[in-house]
Amino acid sequence: MPCEILQSIQNLPRIDYAYQWNALSKDDNPFVSYQFFESLEKGKCVGEKSGWYPLYFIKRTETTLLAAIVVYIKTDSYGEFIFDWEWARAYQQYGLNYYPKLTLAVPYSPISAPKLLGDLSIIQKELLPELAGFYKKENFSGIHALFTNKAEEGPFKALNSFKRDSFQYHWHNKNYQDFEDYLCALRKNKRKNIKKERKSIRDASIEIEWIKGADTKKEDVSFFYKCYLTTIEKKWSQAYLTKSFFQELFSSLPKQTHLLIARKNQKPIASALYLTSKTTLYGRYWGCIENIEFLHFELCIYQGIDFAIKNQLNIFEAGAQGEHKRLRGFSPVKTQSWHTLKNKEFHIAIQKFCLQEKEYIKNLFHDFEKESPYRRL
Repeated sequence: MPCEILQSIQNLPRIDYAYQWNALSKDDNPFVSYQFFESLEKGKCVGEKSGWYPLYFIKRTETTLLAAIVVYIKTDSYGEFIFDWEWARAYQQYGLNYYPKLTLAVPYSPISAPKLLGDLSIIQKELLPELAGFYKKENFSGIHALFTNKAEEGPFKALNSFKRDSFQYHWHNKNYQDFEDYLCALRKNKRKNIKKERKSIRDASIEIEWIKGADTKKEDVSFFYKCYLTTIEKKWSQAYLTKSFFQELFSSLPKQTHLLIARKNQKPIASALYLTSKTTLYGRYWGCIENIEFLHFELCIYQGIDFAIKNQLNIFEAGAQGEHKRLRGFSPVKTQSWHTLKNKEFHIAIQKFCLQEKEYIKNLFHDFEKESPYRRL
């Protein structure tokens, strides 16, 4: 069969294709699962009026799904976390349109996840040429693949893309036996500070419960969403994700979703969302209805580290930004994205900017090494 371009993942019926789709990813990364994309669609987080219009480039036989690329037509740059607003402004200054553009990304999530799903040889021979042809025929300013993995470098280079380096803070499990074992690896002042912060939460008589996605109740999801909206309001941001999205997510990924709820005097006061793959813990959204010092660190950092150790997960990704993460044992990790622009002058100019940015990040990493929170052995 020829390559196909679908506007909804639900055009591939779940009963026939969900397992095949998920098998395209070597690691069971929940952010590229059939269920995640379906939840975004059913929750109306992508599609009309969202700024994210999905296209699923797929290759299949009559019975078997072989490869896929999820692409979004973007009419803005919200929810991407690889910031290109300045590029858009430069286009505007020259009377050019930066939008629409094509973006390969996990909507609203700065997650390192594969963007080319399935057999890479099929992707390079058939799906990427199909994508390139679609891009050339339509009025898109460029193609942007965000938070890609190393195995995808070759295919994106073949699209005449240049690389942009960025970084996040990830926590790495060095075969720790328990949280105390992890603390012993830190410098004395860092260890002392963490113990103090965790003690203050215990002294405040705050109880914390982990709830598996399969065990979440409607009232749990409702409270979590209330917390999510509280954080959005504090940051003067926009609630891109809907309550129905989260309900779908817990229901469709019952083993990979985990809800954390903090209670004081049996009353829920804060909540956080986690997802897991075979190797990685992903911390996503959190919020509180009562401000308590260090509660954010407890729910979004320390509880996650403890969970990763107990479940023998190798990596804990707690989202973008956050210098506070580095002070608590997270290490800087380079992330990468790939970009190609139709306008040759802008392609060359922005590529030069990315090379300068790369050197800046390289120098930052040298400084990070000197300021590691871990004990020198």
